[in-house]
Amino acid sequence: MAMLLEKIQGDDVIFQSKEYNTDSLLFNAIESARFDSGFELFSDHKSVILMHMPGSPRVWIWTSSILKEDTNRLIDICRFLRDRQIPKAEIYLKYDIAPAFSDLYAIASSDINYVIKDELSLAVMTYERESLPVSPQLPEEESIFLLDRDDAGQVEMVRSFYSSLKEEFHWQEKFERKLKEYLEADMYVLVRNGKIIGNIVIGNRTDAFARVKSVAVRKEERRKGYGYQLSSFIVRQVRSQSLSPILYTHVGNVSAMKLWAKTGFKEKNRLCLLKTETSD
Repeated sequence: MAMLLEKIQGDDVIFQSKEYNTDSLLFNAIESARFDSGFELFSDHKSVILMHMPGSPRVWIWTSSILKEDTNRLIDICRFLRDRQIPKAEIYLKYDIAPAFSDLYAIASSDINYVIKDELSLAVMTYERESLPVSPQLPEEESIFLLDRDDAGQVEMVRSFYSSLKEEFHWQEKFERKLKEYLEADMYVLVRNGKIIGNIVIGNRTDAFARVKSVAVRKEERRKGYGYQLSSFIVRQVRSQSLSPILYTHVGNVSAMKLWAKTGFKEKNRLCLLKTETSD
């Protein structure tokens, strides 16, 4: 019998499943979109959640561990995606399912060959040490504080900060949207003499996790320890709320991987990215 994936809302029963709520891999990304009207969620109400924003190539798939050996049900997901006709889909899913899923999706999509792009896959990193990281005391002219989004002066500082980074972040066409997204999150800024030199953003929280959404430092201020200062600060903040920090970073981003490892994060698992194979 074919798996039936139906469109669901953010309060569907599957979100109460114990496995879903203790899975530090995909659920955290899906949590952030549960009540966002821009995303569509599909599920069998039991063991699969598929998240997609119409018009975007990116798809997130959460699956229960029972699907690892269930080829027929994985094929059903592949066919569902094929029928949605997503051009050049980019699919994130669990590392242990990705190889089989990649082959099945290539078959289901006929003449399209999907491969695992390891360098673009996401390392899922969590902080699991009992002790907290220790960071040097900030000099008197520097401070880290939670941004007040109702303070026009502070918002303008953030705008200036991200303006200096938008080309590096490839935000030229989506600057206002990304700025709004980050301002709506909890943002801690590292300020020196009225100017932001770095920040760290906390995304969605659940009963167990708080997602570290982004950390950024001005180009001219890098390699001075500010990234570590911010990352160790946020670990202490999150742990003080009895939550575990979790983050995703591209495996190919060596400097970011080193920063998080230095802070005390460990790669818990990996989300594989499946992309269309193109010939150069």
